[in-house]
Amino acid sequence: MKTLTIGSRGSQLALWQANYIRDLLQKKNDNLTVEIKPIKTRGDKIRNVPLPKIGGKGLFTKEIEDALLADEIQCAVHSLKDLPTNLPEGLVFAGSPERADPRDAFVSFKWRRLADVPDDGVIATGSYRRQALIRLQKPNVKFVELRGNIDTRLRKLREAGWDGIILAAAALERLGEQKHIAEYLNPESFIPSVSQGAIGIEVNSERTDVLELVQSISDYVTVQAVLAERAFMRRLEGGCSIPLGAWGRIRDDRLILTGFISDLKGSESLCRTLTGSPERAEELGTELADQFIALGGKEILNR
Repeated sequence: MKTLTIGSRGSQLALWQANYIRDLLQKKNDNLTVEIKPIKTRGDKIRNVPLPKIGGKGLFTKEIEDALLADEIQCAVHSLKDLPTNLPEGLVFAGSPERADPRDAFVSFKWRRLADVPDDGVIATGSYRRQALIRLQKPNVKFVELRGNIDTRLRKLREAGWDGIILAAAALERLGEQKHIAEYLNPESFIPSVSQGAIGIEVNSERTDVLELVQSISDYVTVQAVLAERAFMRRLEGGCSIPLGAWGRIRDDRLILTGFISDLKGSESLCRTLTGSPERAEELGTELADQFIALGGKEILNR
C-alpha cells in the first residue's frame, strides 16, 4: 500500500488526533503517504441539544464508518470514548497508540480545586457521569449544559461566570491549553470515561494490510486497558446517556480495572475494582460488570 486515507471529524481536536496518527504511520512506514479526509457527523450537526437527549449510538462515528465501509477511506480515527462498543458488521477496533492522560480536569477562573466550589455553585458539564461524581461530593451544586470545542467552552466559562467546567485533561493538553487546568481530578475516585485519553483506530476487517499498519503503531498496555473498559461498558449496555465510567491500568504485570455507575441524581452508585491478567482484558471487564449486575447495577442504571 502506497497511499492511505484517514477519515476524521473536522474539529480542531479530531484533526490533531488524525495528524498524530498520520505522523506515526509515516514514521514507521517510509514509503506510505497518508491523507486526511474530514467528515461531518450527526453529532457535529446538532449543536444545541445535550448529547444524551439526542439518542442513538454512533453520534460522532456513523458517517465516518459509512465511508469506511464504502472504501472511501481505509482507516477511521476517533476519540476512542466516542466509538460504540458494538461496531457495524465488517468493522473492527484495530488498536491505539500510547494513551494520553485519562484524567478529568477541573477548569476554573475562580477556584483552585473542585472542593473549593461553594455548595450552591454552578458547574458546566453535559456529562451525566461527571455530574454524578460531583454530586457525591457536593449534592447541591447546580449544572448547566455545555457543548462545543475547547475554545468555545473556555470562552463560555469566562463570559458566564460559572464556578468551573470539567474537561478531559488529554484534550486540553493536545491543544496546548493545559494552562487553564486548576486541578487534575484523581482517577481513583473521579472515575474517567471509558477509553478517555485514548485514540481509537477503526478499519475494515477484510483489510489485513491496513490492520498490519495499525499494529505497527499500537501500544499493548493501552489496548489491553481499553479492551477491559469497553467490555465493562458493553456488558452493562452503557453509553453517554448513563453515568458510567471505567479506568484500566497495568501495574506489575497485572491489569487493574475500576468501574463506576450511578443513577442520574448521584444518590445511588457503585464503585468496584478487579485485578487480573492483561491477557484476559475483555473477560475481566465482563466479570466486573457481572459483579455490578449482581449488586443491583442494572436497576440503578434503569432508574
